[in-house]
This record gives sequence, C-alpha cells and structure tokens, in this order.
Amino acid sequence: MPKVPLNVRVDPALLETLKTQAKNENRTLSNLIETALKRYLERGSLRSKNGGADNP
Repeated sequence: MPKVPLNVRVDPALLETLKTQAKNENRTLSNLIETALKRYLERGSLRSKNGGADNP
C-alpha cells in the first residue's frame, strides 16, 4: 500500500529533538515518527488486552 502524507503541527523544540534523534539513529524524520507511532499503538493495544494494566 502506498504511503500518504500527514501534516501535523508540533512545538519547534520538539521538532528539533525529533530531527536530532533521527540523525542519531541514521534514519529519516518520517521513519522515526512512523516507528514511534506504531510502537505507541502497539503498547496501547497491549494495555487494552490486559484490562488497562500499565505496560512500560
């Protein structure tokens, strides 16, 4: 499936932090954000399956 653009507004300091992290991990900003969003959703899914228990 082709990827689609997504526009979001973030605090300038957050953007700089994300860019730095992407550079440190030798990946694109888009890839860093996509990976972070997937992990966030996976963790939320795990919490739901465990009755709302926190999973760090």
